[in-house]
Order: sequence, then C-alpha cells, then structure tokens
Amino acid sequence: MQNHPIIETIKQSNYLPQIPKVLGETLNMLLEPCEYDIDEFIDKISVLPGLESTLIQALNYSTKLDRKFLTLKDAVLYLGANNTKMIVIAYITRLLLPNKDGRSKKFDNIKYWKHCIGTAIASYMIAEKTGLCDKEKIFTYGLIHDIGVTVLDICLPDKLDEIYTMHVEKGTHQIIAEKLVLGGITHNEIGMWICKEWGLPEEIVDVVGYHHSPFVNGKTSNEVMIMHLADSISACYYENLIGTDKTFIYADKSRDVLDLPEEFIADMAQKLPMEVDKVINFGIIGF
Repeated sequence: MQNHPIIETIKQSNYLPQIPKVLGETLNMLLEPCEYDIDEFIDKISVLPGLESTLIQALNYSTKLDRKFLTLKDAVLYLGANNTKMIVIAYITRLLLPNKDGRSKKFDNIKYWKHCIGTAIASYMIAEKTGLCDKEKIFTYGLIHDIGVTVLDICLPDKLDEIYTMHVEKGTHQIIAEKLVLGGITHNEIGMWICKEWGLPEEIVDVVGYHHSPFVNGKTSNEVMIMHLADSISACYYENLIGTDKTFIYADKSRDVLDLPEEFIADMAQKLPMEVDKVINFGIIGF
C-alpha cells in the first residue's frame, strides 16, 4: 500500500502535516500505563510543542488544590496515566483536525466534520451502553476515524472534489467513488498508512483502517466494531446534511455482535443531529 501511486503523490505534495513520531511513542506508553517508566515518558512528551503547557494549564484549571502546578512531572503525577492519556489524545486530535477553510472547492469539510463529531458521539453512546471499551477514548478516536479524508483534503483536493461529485451528483457510493478516482485505494487505507507513518498506536491504526470492514483480517476488536456501527449511524446523518436520499443499514452484524437492540440504535440515530449541535454550540470541539 505504501508504494501506491496515490500515496507517493501525497508524499510529494508538500502539504502533509508533520507529526513528531515521539507522539505515537507516548500514546503507546499510555495505553500500557502499568508498564511505562514515568521519567522516560516525561522526556518524550517534553519535546512535543505546546503539550507541556496544555497539561499544566488543564491541571491548574481543574484542580481545587490551593497550589499551582509548574512542572510537567507535577502535572503527570497528579493527573495520572489515564487522564494524561486523554489529554494527549485530545492534543493529537487537534493536530489532525481539518482546517475549517479546507483546500477542496466542492467538498464541504464542515459538513463532513459534523459527520466525524456524530461518529464520535455515537461511539461514545455505544461504549457507554455496552461497557466494552473506554468511552472517552473511543470518542476521540471517532473524531479522527476519517483522517484519510482529511489527508485528501489537504494534499489532493482535486481528487476529493472528484470523489464528492461522483457521490453527490451521480449517486456513486463514496467508497466505490474513491476506488475509481484513486486507483483502487480508499480513505481508510490512506488513513491507516498515515497513522503508521506517524507511529500511532496499533489500536488507532486498526480503528482508522478497518472501520468500514471490521471482519476483514480478523480485525474485530471491540473498538473497531463500535466504530463501524457508529460510523454507519452517522453516515445517514451526513447524507441528509449534503442533501442526498441515501440511507444505510445500521451495520447489523456489528449490532448483533455487540448485542444492541434495534430500538437503541433507532433512538440514537434520531437524537444524533441534536447531540452534534450541542457539542458544537457548547464549544467542546472548536470549529
């Protein structure tokens, strides 16, 4: 896949964001918090631009203790591995989020960003209902699950506009349109490639790469299945936003494996537009 002509074009575009590989290393350490060495961890995150001040600011803002936290080690020790992990994941999410102005001329990345928020919300709800994975973590994964689309918007906007036109004006399924325009590759494969390039944890790589095909290659982790179902629910919301009449079956196989009643899915789909608006209006995620 990394030798695919589209990947080579993306590499040569000079628009690809540069993410320090140490960020992936720190996330891997945080996913195994009982095994990491805190001093090694501090050394790694200290070189990430802005992360130290973000952690200290978050701690000073939220703590009720009558003191100020001034050092990175102070912040990490007090926050603990799990809270630190969530802040680091939120940090990388902000690095990877699409520029609201975009580079594509036809593709509306604001509406697509609403789909990503919808997927994040739906995955949070499913995780909360099933208890099968960390709901805060899966929410942030939902925000970046379509990072491959963002890469196309940044690096190959003309290709993304062509895909969008085929999808909206000709009724071609987005994945099929991507394969036709991109020579057999899709946004999830591009997303998987970029996640590996940036050294992100395998858990994120799998969610990004297999959220459209959770039962391929045995990639059937709870996180992948939840993202698959959440993405299909939010896809209907997105199709309504862009004015098509397409609807999707809500990933029935994943729903069955997750043991979720149809009524729960229908209720979630009905509430999703309002929940997305809440997230946007409350400023939880910046636009």
